[in-house]
This record gives sequence, structure tokens and C-alpha cells, in this order.
Amino acid sequence: MTKKYKKSKSPIFLENASYIISLVGKYLIISILRLYEIIDQSLLYSKHLIVFRLAIFTQMIVFLIPLSSDVQKHPRTLKVLVAGDVMFNWGLRETRQKRGDFAPVEGLIPLFLEADLRMVNLETPIANSQEEMDESKSYVFNAKPEDISLLKKINIDLVFLGNNHSMDYGKKGLEETIENLKKENILFAGMGKNLKEAFQPNQISIRNKSLNLISVSNIGESRLFATETKPGVAPLQINRLKKMMIEKENKDKIQLLSVHWGIEYSPEPTKEQIKQAHELINLGFNAVIGHHPHIPQGIEKYKNGIIIYSLGNFLFGSRNQYLNHNIAVMLHFDNQELIFCEIIPIFGKFQDSEHLVRPLSYQDAEDFLHEYSILSQSLNTKIEIKNGRGYIYFKKRK
Repeated sequence: MTKKYKKSKSPIFLENASYIISLVGKYLIISILRLYEIIDQSLLYSKHLIVFRLAIFTQMIVFLIPLSSDVQKHPRTLKVLVAGDVMFNWGLRETRQKRGDFAPVEGLIPLFLEADLRMVNLETPIANSQEEMDESKSYVFNAKPEDISLLKKINIDLVFLGNNHSMDYGKKGLEETIENLKKENILFAGMGKNLKEAFQPNQISIRNKSLNLISVSNIGESRLFATETKPGVAPLQINRLKKMMIEKENKDKIQLLSVHWGIEYSPEPTKEQIKQAHELINLGFNAVIGHHPHIPQGIEKYKNGIIIYSLGNFLFGSRNQYLNHNIAVMLHFDNQELIFCEIIPIFGKFQDSEHLVRPLSYQDAEDFLHEYSILSQSLNTKIEIKNGRGYIYFKKRK
């Protein structure tokens, strides 16, 4: 599956002018909305919600033509936003019933407007059929096809399916999940009708840049994993990934690997994970994107790559006592080179609150990042904190 964008036929000076207008307008709106966040996150969920929505609507109308044209395909930094686990039940469904379908994601819209590509870990089948429910598991997840509207609201482009819940409703659930995602034009990776298909990289082309996204899981019983003749998720097999990386068609591309791994509610990766992550970067992956622990773990800058050991939750209905705030990470690429990572703290302490997911307000973000940076310091990685976000640089700033 390859997502491509058509080339523009507009004169180059018009493209550049339109691009500048588009960019200024887009970031003006984003800046206003981030100011709302800094002043008081509650504004997004009070009487000022009308102002918030009007700003978004104005952005869409005023800048619709330049944003949808190919002017933004001119060479510039490519921004890929990755966020953690998605599961639509429990508290998330309760909040939607009380506040409205899109209330849980209203506060995320400004952040997701900043990105060129947006990806999350979809940790649930999306299936109507319940015929093949895995009754041997303690927790079995499922979502309704209409739940995809939450992902569409924040323009999710691709979901990771390499995890231990994608097969909760068996082969039938797998087929319906893929069908429902295709209907909504959401790309996916990490699951298929056999091992070859499950490992198939999702190739995305945008602004003369090519990305490969592979999704695998190191968590789950053997019955959940695909084989040469059986459907399932892609297992973490480093030797197989090594063979894939040396193939000619995988050269000169940005290489992203999603990995479901680690220990639930542990703030640190295991020694085995660190060893595996280094191997994966050595193979040529630009970024290893981890999830499963349901809380964030540290980020490691290793050689020319980044290892996000765990993003934590994202849209996830849990309310248990172990929950912490989470992170989303914006990966900034110049051609095939990762130049810096931007860490955005996401509200996640839902033990006693509604599931209104949003970036942390300025002071809460600063406080969280100062604590979170300690996890990365133990991985020999420095996070610079500025304006409520964290930064890891691969190039010296001019």
C-alpha cells in the first residue's frame, strides 16, 4: 500500500506564494490555539469551545485551497507525529455519551494540524462479528466501525496493528478490521492473512520523500502471530527485518519500526529491549516506536536514530491507579535524515476525570518533562525543555 500525492501543475512562484500564505495562516491558528492551552486547558471544554471550533473552521475555509494543493510538497522538514495506544471502550465511551462523540479529541486538533503524517497504535479490532472472540484472555477489546470517526477527526493517516489485541476476535475480526480501515482510507501495518502480508511495509510517498513503516509485536501468545499459512500479527524477528532492510526497494527511504513490547506499567525498558533496539537502529531504522507498557518510558538517542521505548496511552479508556501522563512525539526529517524530535506531553491521569485527551497545559507540561527527562538521562539522552515541549537534536542548531 502506497500513499502518494499528485504533482502540482501551478507555476512555481504561485506555489511558493501559496505555500507561504498557507504556512503562516496554519501556524497563526495553531499559535492562538496553543495560547488557549497555556492560559487554561478548561477553555477547550467550557463556553470557549465555540471560539475553539470557530478557529478550526476558519483555518479550514480560509486556507483550504493552498493547504490541499501541492504547494506544501516543496522540500521542507517532514513532520511525522506518533502517539500511543488507542482503545475506545470504558471511560472513553462514557465521556462520548456524556459530552458528545468528538469531545475526547477536541483538544488534540491543534497539535495534529501541525503534522504531515499522523500514526497511532490501534490496540483493538474494529469488527461487527463476535463469533471468534478469544475467551482465553483476561481482557478482550473490540470497537464499533463508527468509532473510527474519532481517528478521522484528528486526521490519523496510519495505524499500527502489530500488537497483542489485534487478534482478539480471530480471523473474522482481522478481516473486518482491515475492511473497516480501508473504507475510511486509513492505512495500516503489522497484520495480515499470512506472515508475508503481516510483515509487508506500508510505503508512503509525500513531497518527494518515501517512508517505510513496519509494525511488529513481541507480546502475545504464539497463536496470535501470523505464519506462512495462518493470519495474525507480525512477530518481532530481527533476522527477518535484517533481510528486509538490505533489499534494494528499501534503500533511500525513511525507515520507521513500530514495536509492541516491554513490561506493563514499568517506567524503564528491560536490558533485552535496549539490546534489541540498538540492533534495530544498526540495521538502518531511523526510529523505533514502542508501546505496550501503558505509561511512557524514556527516549534514547542512539547513533543517528531515536528509540521511543514507550509512548504510553493515547485514546484509551482505562482509569486504573497506575496511569500517568503520556507523550506524543513529532519526528522531523530533512530528506532521509532525522534532525530532531519534539516531545509533547499528553494528559493521561484519568483516574478521577473524564477522558478529554489534550496536550498538557504549559506549566503541567514543564513539570512533567522535568520528571520525564530523568528517564532519558538514564539512557544517556538529554532533553531540552522549552515552551512546554521537549527536544532532542541530531544537528547543531544554527
